[in-house]
Amino acid sequence: MRETRPRSLPEPVADALRTLRRPGPALLVVTALALLARLYALGWRVAHQDEARVGHWILHFVETGTWQYRPIIHGPFLPHVNYVVFSAFGASDFTARLVVALVGGLAPLAAWLLRDRLRDTEVVALGLLLAFNPVLLYYSRFMRNDVPLAVFAFVTFALAVRTIDTGKARYLYAAAFTFALAFTTKENVIAYPVVWAGALALVLDHRLFLARTREAAWPSVLWESILAVLRRLWAWKLPLVVAIVEFAVVVTFFYAPIPQLFSALAHPAQLPGLVQTATLGSWNTFADTWLKNEMHGHPYLPFLGSYLQAMAFGGLAISVLGVLGFLYDRYAGVEPRPTVAFAFYWGVASVLGYPLMVDIKAAWSTAHALAPLALPAAVGLALLYREGRDAFETGDNVAAVAAAVLLLLAAGWVGYVAADTSYVHPQARENPLVQYAQPAGEMQPTLARIQRVAASNQGVDVGYYGEKFYNSHDYTTTIGPGAPGWFQRLPLPWYFERYHARTASYNDTTSLLKDPPPVVIALGPSQGQKTSADLDGKLDGYDRYVYQQYQWSRPMVVYVKHDAGTG
Repeated sequence: MRETRPRSLPEPVADALRTLRRPGPALLVVTALALLARLYALGWRVAHQDEARVGHWILHFVETGTWQYRPIIHGPFLPHVNYVVFSAFGASDFTARLVVALVGGLAPLAAWLLRDRLRDTEVVALGLLLAFNPVLLYYSRFMRNDVPLAVFAFVTFALAVRTIDTGKARYLYAAAFTFALAFTTKENVIAYPVVWAGALALVLDHRLFLARTREAAWPSVLWESILAVLRRLWAWKLPLVVAIVEFAVVVTFFYAPIPQLFSALAHPAQLPGLVQTATLGSWNTFADTWLKNEMHGHPYLPFLGSYLQAMAFGGLAISVLGVLGFLYDRYAGVEPRPTVAFAFYWGVASVLGYPLMVDIKAAWSTAHALAPLALPAAVGLALLYREGRDAFETGDNVAAVAAAVLLLLAAGWVGYVAADTSYVHPQARENPLVQYAQPAGEMQPTLARIQRVAASNQGVDVGYYGEKFYNSHDYTTTIGPGAPGWFQRLPLPWYFERYHARTASYNDTTSLLKDPPPVVIALGPSQGQKTSADLDGKLDGYDRYVYQQYQWSRPMVVYVKHDAGTG
């Protein structure tokens, strides 16, 4: 029988791989690529109606200097950070999404915090999965709180693990800060401690089961575990108090109404009332909006089916590799690792729980399951890599080719879906990651034309026609968030406010056609009465464009005067 000799890669390739197998340099490269993927053409997609709604509210905050918590637009994180961004760099689709893109792009660095619990190859694999998962990528390019919440929660978990591993209080303080930031993003953050408690209970069950297999008395193991936790908490009493105070300060700062916050800082006697308003007051406002309504009274199975469909398309690699990594770590490793099991249980609980919590079907909620599942998926991905590498080095061609094919299939699918959803069809109906309130059609050139109209025209720039758009105070008063007709116009108020466009609304054709502005907007003829059907053929010298305010419904007709905004 011929002896099989170990094989090796060419030395330059081997040197590069050895460098990139080191988690530090590899994660820096992955993070740089993740940031590039998120910042590239970040402002191209037309604003989703949710982006436009929140963005216009933030413009109102910038203009008036007043803010208070409104649960309908979720937490105060984006209003506060984008207030700074808009003030410094101006408001645009790019700057509106910038902070979310940076948070999502920096997420791979969280893998470095788990380096004492994972193999080097697993650390790198975790960074890759957080960087290029299609859902996390798409919604990192979206002004919405789901990715920041998922990332802040995952970083909090990683920092807590790092605190345990090193015994250094600085990681605890960092975890308190990121957890506080998580509480400023979105209200479903309250589900995270519940899920974590359940995952910890299952991890403890692991330990008790192993005690039985080793002929140890599980009640004594349980009691020893409880005492160990209590002793550690007591030893850390001062850092824990500091962390709790830090958490409270950050949450109060974000949730406190403005300008009352600055008034209380100047007059400390007002601080107790401010803290109560920011904490208990915000909780009561949240409860009245989200807990005491019927928005969540929907059938479970259709929402679960929609969730699983989004997971199958945007999270297929993480889901399959996550199961593989969990099973391998649990049954084939020396001993199941609590960190891997905890993250797997966290992710599975999110898959099963979010269809109960959400009020609409949307792929963005899968980010809360995909972030934790990326950890066991990294174990599975690294396993395939190691098996393929070892098979190649020992001359086992069949195993090496099989591992290479599986790795290429995973990378190819992730790359294809990520490119198609984020860059090729980021607002198309056939994109399963697109939520239905995303406007369809490439209206960017028309919006740019309207911007030029607003810059050069005198008088009314844009006229809305029809009862659904109508507001009797148009033109004389800026129509702010929530005013009559405002929701019906989304996403246009976000753009027109930035353009300083003067708008008016008309409820009859006589007043409109008497002196039509250079831009006229009406709903399509299928949208009831007083629509574009009343205007077609009567606006001579106007170009006519049709766009969908939603993916496949509610056509909106935009008329622009031939010679307006063409320069």
